[in-house]
Amino acid sequence: MLHLLMIVILVCRNVPISLADTIPIFPSEKLSIAEGAGFLAFLNPNGGAELRKSAVADGHWIHCSVSVNNVQYSLDSDQIHRIGDKTTVERYDSERCGVRVKNLQKTLETSWTLYGTEQNGGDRTGLLEVTVLSIKYIEEFNVTVSGSSSSATVNCPDKDGSRYCRIIDAEQVVSESCSKTVDLTQQVSHFWCHVMFWGAMTERITKVNLFVEEDDRDVKATVDETEDHIVLSCQYRSTVSLCRALSETDNRQYMLLDGHLSGRYSAYNTKISKGLCTLEIKKPLAPADVGVWRIFQQLNPTDYTGCVFDVKGKRFFRGRTVRTRSSSARNNRLEVPTTDIEIFRDPRSSSAPVTLSCEVPYAIEYCYLSGPTGSDYAPQRFDRFKSLGICRFEVVNITSGVWACGINDLDGAQDHLTYYNVSVYQQPGKTVTRQLTASTGDSEQRLLCRTILDLPIDICRFVDPYGEVHGVSNQMKPSVDARYRYYGKGLREGECGLEIVELRERDIGWWKCLFKVRGQEYEISMEIVEEAMSVGAIIGISIAATVVLGIVGVFAYRKLNRRYTGPTYTVSSSMTNVSNGSHQS
Repeated sequence: MLHLLMIVILVCRNVPISLADTIPIFPSEKLSIAEGAGFLAFLNPNGGAELRKSAVADGHWIHCSVSVNNVQYSLDSDQIHRIGDKTTVERYDSERCGVRVKNLQKTLETSWTLYGTEQNGGDRTGLLEVTVLSIKYIEEFNVTVSGSSSSATVNCPDKDGSRYCRIIDAEQVVSESCSKTVDLTQQVSHFWCHVMFWGAMTERITKVNLFVEEDDRDVKATVDETEDHIVLSCQYRSTVSLCRALSETDNRQYMLLDGHLSGRYSAYNTKISKGLCTLEIKKPLAPADVGVWRIFQQLNPTDYTGCVFDVKGKRFFRGRTVRTRSSSARNNRLEVPTTDIEIFRDPRSSSAPVTLSCEVPYAIEYCYLSGPTGSDYAPQRFDRFKSLGICRFEVVNITSGVWACGINDLDGAQDHLTYYNVSVYQQPGKTVTRQLTASTGDSEQRLLCRTILDLPIDICRFVDPYGEVHGVSNQMKPSVDARYRYYGKGLREGECGLEIVELRERDIGWWKCLFKVRGQEYEISMEIVEEAMSVGAIIGISIAATVVLGIVGVFAYRKLNRRYTGPTYTVSSSMTNVSNGSHQS
C-alpha cells in the first residue's frame, strides 16, 4: 500500500495541474517560424503586446518547464535540452519562465505548453501554437512604403533563387523581370509575381499588395542596457512591414520579426503590428558589437527610414537606461578627414548627378552642403534620413574644389563637418609625368599617365614628336633591342606608361599618351625637355672652377709677398768717414 502511494505521488508530480491559471505568452500565442530558424517566448502575467518592466520583478518563478509532443523539459537551470538531431531548447533567462529554441524542425510544428510556479505557489500555464514554415512559395505578402515617396520597387519573393520571373499589374501590363519600379499614384496597388524555380520548373504565383502610408516616417529611438544585455528599440508611429538591424562595423544585418532568435541576437519585444522593432544583444559584447547600429525599414532600394544607435564598449550597471544621444556627448564628435573624389565628366555625353553625404551616430536636426560657388542645396529625403543620422545631397554639374557637408542635432553644439576634395576631369585620365627633363644618352626615362577611379585601360599607345606611334602593353614582352617598352602597374590597374631605354635627340619634344577606356579613346600631352647641361657636367665644371680659382689665388698671394718685404735702412760712406775722423781727434 505504501509503494502504491509513492507511485501515485510521483506521477502526480510530473503531470501538469489542470487547475492552473492560463496566462498570455509573449510575444504571441501563435508564432510562424521558418524551418531551421529559432524563436523565443515566455509567460507574461501582465498580458498585453508590450513588455513591461514590472514583469521582470513580478515574474520570479520557482519552477518552470515546457511540454512538447507529450515530453516535458525542465527550465529551472541553464541545462540545454536536445530534441532530435538538431533542435535545442533552453530557458529564456533566470527571471522569466520561457524558452529559447534554436534550429527548429518541421516535426516540432505543434502546441508548446509552458508551466510555471510562482513564489506564492500559484501555477500558471501558457499555450503556444508553433507553425514551422518549410521552403515553399508565398501566396501573398504586403509591402508598405512612405506616402511622400514618388516611387517604389516591387520584388518577387526568392528572386535570387528563381530561374525566371515576370510581374503583372492590375492593368495586365507585363514586366519580364523579378523587380519592377512603379510610380505611387494610389493608396493600394496589387501585383502578381509569376516565378519559376530551378528543378521542377513549376510556376508559382504570389500576390503583392503595395500599401502607401504617410506616418511611417516618425520614429523614436531608445536604448536599455543591463548587466545581461543591451536592447536597441526603434518605435514607429504606425505598423511596419519588416525591419532590419545593420551593424556599420562589419556590415552584418539581422531581420527583425516577432519572436525571432539568432545566436546572441534576438528580436526581443519586436511587434511589427505595433510598429516596434528591437534588437537584443546578449553580453558580454563582442568587438564587432561596439559601434554604430541602424534599425530601419527599407521602403525601396534608395529610400528607407529608422533609428541610429552608438553602442559603447563601457559596461553599465543593472537597470540603467541611457539615451541614444545626450548633451554630454557633444565634445566626443570626431571630425571626418577630407575625402578625395575624382569625377569624370565627358563633354560628349550627359553626366549623372553626384551624391555627397555625411553620416553620424545620432539623429540630426539640420544639415547643409557648401561648395566652391555657394551652398544652395536641399538634402534628399531629409524627413526620413535625419533619424538615421544621414544627410544626403545630389549635385548636378559638380565643380572641382572643396565641398563641406555640415550637420547638427538638437543639442546645438558645433557643426560636424565632412569635407570632400572634388576633382572633375574632362577625360578619364591624367598625367603623372607632365614634363620630363633629361639629356640625350640618359637611360630608362619614363612617361606615365593613368586613369581616374582606377578605370581599366583597353589600349595604350604613345605618339612621339615625329608622329610615330608606339603601342605598349604589360601583356607583351619587348624584344631585346627594343628602345620602347611598357612601364606601369598594368593596363587593368589603369596605368599607361612608356620607358625609353636610351634617350635620343628624336625623343626630345611633345609626346601624346593615347588610351582607350569604355570604348572611347582619349589623349593627353606631355613633354620631354632637353637639359642644357647634365648634372654630372655641372658638378665637374664647378669642381674645375673651384680648383682654378684656388690656383690663381695662391699665385697672386705669393707674388704679392715678393713685392713687399718691409722697410730697409742704408748708411752712406761719407757719414762713416766723418765719424771716424771725429773719433781720431
